[in-house]
Amino acid sequence: MINWISTITKYLNKFLEVGILLLAISVIAEIVFGPDVAFFGSQVTANLINLLNALGEQGIAALIIVLAVIFAYRKLLK
Repeated sequence: MINWISTITKYLNKFLEVGILLLAISVIAEIVFGPDVAFFGSQVTANLINLLNALGEQGIAALIIVLAVIFAYRKLLK
């Protein structure tokens, strides 16, 4: 059972790592090539800004979400 859970955890960590890398690449591509990058869709940075604005309106819930993301990212770096 513990082996099964550790296997799932490894896969989820790799999935999270790939997602973060894709996000970083899409933001960099949009900055370099403009808002209409063919492969990554349209306006990734605008979607990120909208997400941050929505989190800012939520107050304490946004703080909890941001802390959870930071915690997950720090565990990913270890």
